[in-house]
Amino acid sequence: MDILRRPLPRPMVAVSCLVLCAACLDDASDPGGTGHGGTADLFSAWPGDESFRIAAEASLVVGLDESLPLGRVSGAVFFGDGIAIADVQSHEVLILDAAGRLLARQGRKGDGPGEYKGLAGIARHADGLITWDAHHSRVTRLDASGGYVGETGFRPRGKTVRIVGAFGNSVLFRISVRGFPADGADGPMEIRQPVEYEIVRLSDGEVVFEGTRPGEEQWAGSEVDDAGGRTHGGLPVIFGRTAVAAVTDRYAYLATTDSITITRHDETGTAVEVSFEQPLESAEAAWVQFARDSTRAHLESKEPGQLVLGGKNFVVLITEFRLRLLEDLPAHPTLPGFSALKGGADGLLWIREYPDPLQDQVVWVGFSEAWERQKRISMPASLNVLDISEDRVLVQAKGAFDDTLIKVYPIER
Repeated sequence: MDILRRPLPRPMVAVSCLVLCAACLDDASDPGGTGHGGTADLFSAWPGDESFRIAAEASLVVGLDESLPLGRVSGAVFFGDGIAIADVQSHEVLILDAAGRLLARQGRKGDGPGEYKGLAGIARHADGLITWDAHHSRVTRLDASGGYVGETGFRPRGKTVRIVGAFGNSVLFRISVRGFPADGADGPMEIRQPVEYEIVRLSDGEVVFEGTRPGEEQWAGSEVDDAGGRTHGGLPVIFGRTAVAAVTDRYAYLATTDSITITRHDETGTAVEVSFEQPLESAEAAWVQFARDSTRAHLESKEPGQLVLGGKNFVVLITEFRLRLLEDLPAHPTLPGFSALKGGADGLLWIREYPDPLQDQVVWVGFSEAWERQKRISMPASLNVLDISEDRVLVQAKGAFDDTLIKVYPIER
């Protein structure tokens, strides 16, 4: 396997909102000054900038109509004027118009071309779509009407593989390993399982870039009881950092949420780096306590399942173990620099601020390829955002009976 590696340019620091790498200035599409050097907070409103919010009510809700129920959704994106949804449970892709009318279905359960057994992701690609089947380890290409075009096999070396997105002739994959890495009784301790990213050519499955980032910070341990049974796992560190990634039409972006330093890769894996000088907010004691109390309430609300190990209910066993971990769960003294990246249908790279636990609204800021801030959107912090277009936001939600819903919210001033 040939892997292209490019050293990152060494950044030079400027007294400005942006700290830009020197090598970026050679390309007109790379970072440049924004004229907002006095701004201390990337997510605050700038005088005269484009600040928006989402509407209070969704303009479209998919999953409520009994004629088109949703099973277990693994992804959804804006597609043309409508949306495309990947449903793991029904093994198919649903393509709907802007009004929610079904235009096409693609896929079914099986091993053949255009069939799925583990439909684990979906992304836009050129004028069509690509899907990721985790069972078959293959990417399937669909055209503008959702018709089958072809597929590419991919053999990842990790346990959990997720497609981040597609750009040009490439796909960005996130490969991670979950769980506690040690054997026997050990811990609790802080661990960070590495996350591997690979850029793979769609045409032949060749890996043109691979690199790792530190994954989610966890407080984890492993216990062995008198009968030799083992319980292991962990909880996220309060205000912990983790790896994040996004894809736009032409680039893949990798970062870690401890600071807003983003590495951008093109189709060949060549990288440039940009840093935003973002002050880290101190974590208040009330926020830490709220996070602990919320975690405890969530754990204690879990209903016992049917699985029994060593004469004890498995869910009860794991819950008790995690409640013991919670007693000494660490907390960072500062909030992470940001919380998520998203490549939007509008071609922008969207960066989500890290809200404190009591904050009900969160800000997303959208950047062009030239790293110019184009738009600022406020929305409820609880929303699970899947995609952002010029005038809409795509969200995955839960219904009254824990059913899966896909919602579209208009963007307004």
